[in-house]
Amino acid sequence: MMKSVLAVTAFVAMTLTAPVQAQEKLTITPELVSAAEQEGELTLLYSSPLNAMQAFVEDFNKAYPNITVNLERKAGSAGVQMLLEESAAGVHRIDVFQGTDTGANAMVVKEKLLVPVQPQEVDQFLPSALVMAPDLYYPDRNRSLIMYNPNYVTEEEASKLQSWEGILDPAFRDKISLVEPTFGVTLAPLLYIMETPSLGEDFLRKLKQQNPTIFVNTAQARDAVISGQKPISWGAQWESIAFSEFERGAPIRFVYPKPTVEYGTNGWGVLANAPHPNAARLFYAWSVGRDGAAAMQGPAYNSLPALKNVEDGRAIVSKLKGESWFKFPEEVWNPNIESWVANGTAYQQTWTKIMKSAN
Repeated sequence: MMKSVLAVTAFVAMTLTAPVQAQEKLTITPELVSAAEQEGELTLLYSSPLNAMQAFVEDFNKAYPNITVNLERKAGSAGVQMLLEESAAGVHRIDVFQGTDTGANAMVVKEKLLVPVQPQEVDQFLPSALVMAPDLYYPDRNRSLIMYNPNYVTEEEASKLQSWEGILDPAFRDKISLVEPTFGVTLAPLLYIMETPSLGEDFLRKLKQQNPTIFVNTAQARDAVISGQKPISWGAQWESIAFSEFERGAPIRFVYPKPTVEYGTNGWGVLANAPHPNAARLFYAWSVGRDGAAAMQGPAYNSLPALKNVEDGRAIVSKLKGESWFKFPEEVWNPNIESWVANGTAYQQTWTKIMKSAN
């Protein structure tokens, strides 16, 4: 039977605080490029939106046109489940892994499916990038925000959403959508709620009284905002997707609550049994380095790098700064990774019990 990707509580003490492992130093050299080009391809298992990853790979191929990156998308924990099953069966197809589900990512580390590596600029990473190093690195940052449709929510009303308790205002009853917290972008805000004494279960019960509509994925919630069906998507949207939607002209705006939840977006790793080990290492080294950081800021990706001293070069930012309603976060809150892995499942169960109760 396949192991549950959420059964990771014991892993916290064993792995996240384990002794430092022997690490392979990862540097792009002419020898590595030559060996990678001889292999000619690699397969990336990823969670990001398709258009974002396609644009990312296009930038890689501008530098290394002789290497084909085969894309295989399985969002959330689905990719990890597949990796575990294939590894148990002795099947090794994937070269590089990118996953967004923190609990599932922890399982990949626990099962030792990845090569411990040390990127060339590892000392330039922010702490959020290193929470599962050296097996996984998180080269970009995520910020949770509240997306709304200004045709149905006034600016005066939207200003209330800067407070976490603001969503409980009677003006928002029947206007809210939530998304089941089964993966990173929806679970991170729940961690803040459950670990903030002034919020917790009592806050969730009050939120339930606002009569929210519950969706199973974030795309449904965004569509509901854009159509006006549910003009506020709460606890389910993030900065890069909001920037991209605004850039394409969708009728949305967004508010960063204070504090804003910020954490590593995507965990990247090289498979220990990668069938194209050199191409995998070249692509990985490029992805988590400065060139990858620049590519992540492109208009399709719109992500914020976790490398120090890298300016926010996203083109949409200058446009947003000209909008009277837009303001970057004043204060951020970083989840504790051990608590995330150890308590995430229990928090999900609490949320489900409250939000899906008959009362």
